[in-house]
Amino acid sequence: MSIGLKEAWKHSFHVGASVCGKMMKIPEVDALIKKHFSTLTVENEMKFGPVHPEENRYKWDNCDLVANYARKNSMPIRGHVMLWHNQNPSWLFLDNGETVSKSKLYKRLEDHMAQVVNRYNDVVYSWDVLNEVIDVDKGDENGFRLSDWYKICGKEIYAFAFKKMKELCPKAKLFYNDYNNESGKKMDVSLDFLSELLDAGVPIDGVGIQAHWYYNFPNEEIIKNAIEKYSKLGLEIEFTEVDISVYEWSEAREKSQFFNSRPEERIAEQAKTYMNLFRAASSSPSVKNITTWGVADNYTWLDDFPVPERKNWPLLFDENYKEKLVVSSLIEEGQKRSKK
Repeated sequence: MSIGLKEAWKHSFHVGASVCGKMMKIPEVDALIKKHFSTLTVENEMKFGPVHPEENRYKWDNCDLVANYARKNSMPIRGHVMLWHNQNPSWLFLDNGETVSKSKLYKRLEDHMAQVVNRYNDVVYSWDVLNEVIDVDKGDENGFRLSDWYKICGKEIYAFAFKKMKELCPKAKLFYNDYNNESGKKMDVSLDFLSELLDAGVPIDGVGIQAHWYYNFPNEEIIKNAIEKYSKLGLEIEFTEVDISVYEWSEAREKSQFFNSRPEERIAEQAKTYMNLFRAASSSPSVKNITTWGVADNYTWLDDFPVPERKNWPLLFDENYKEKLVVSSLIEEGQKRSKK
C-alpha cells in the first residue's frame, strides 16, 4: 500500500513505536518509521538507571540519538519514564551505605527530573511520570507495589512527581502507565488510585495502558470497557507498549515447547487482536495514541521475557522488516473509518 498506518489513522489517533539509539542508524528502521509511525518512545535509555548511572553523571548519548532523529523528522516523543521500581541505579536508594532519607530521595528525584526535562522538553509531548506502582498480587493492603520508592517515601511521592513535572514542563501531557490495567482487579485499583489523585487536584492528564497482550486476549469488548471507564475520569488514554505475544503468559516454559518457526495460526489470531485494539481505540476521542513496543520482530524484548531465548513474533512487521498481512487490513480499516 502507498500510505502507512500513521496516515490511515491520523483522524483517530497517532501510531507510534518504541526504539533504541542504535536502531536510528538502520535504513530499514528509518523507512518503516517514516512510513508508518508519527511518534517515538525511547524503549530503555531514558529510564533512571540507563540515563543517570551515577549520582553526578548522566549518560545522554543513546537518548540523544533518538531525540535528534525525532527533531530532524518533526516527530514528537513519549517520555518514558520518571519514577519506576525497576532499572534504577544502585546509588539511588543509598546514602553512605545506609538507606537514603526520605528528604534526600525526594531531592534526587526532583534533580533528575529537572535535568531530563531540560534536555528533552522541546521534543517530548507526554511523560510517563509514574510506571507500574500498583501490584494487586504482592503489594500492600491497598494494592500499592512495595518498591523502594514506596517504602522510603510512601505514596505521597507519586503526587509530588506529577506536581513537580507540571512545574518543569507545563505544556506536556502527564501520564500514569501500567500493565494488566485493562480489566479485573488491577483496573479497579487503578481507577481508585487515579480518582484519588484527580480529587486531590494532582495534575494528571492520562493513563497509559501498556497492552502487553496475547494472541487470544483481549477481545474488543474488554478494550472498549477499559476505554469507557478511564474516559469517565476525564483522562486521555494511550496504548503505550503494544505487543501481542504468540504465547500465553504461563505457556511453553521448556525449550521443547518452543515454536521452531512462526506459528501462522496464532499469527492469524494475533491479527484479530490487533484489529480489536485499533477498532476499539477509534471508538473514543479519548484515545490519542497506539504505540507498539518495538518496530519489527527481529528485535523484541519478548525474545527473552518471560522465558529467555524463546523466539516470539509480537509486532506488526516481521524479522525482515516486511509488513505482516494485518498491516494492510489495519490501513484499509483506518481509511474506511476516516471517511465516516
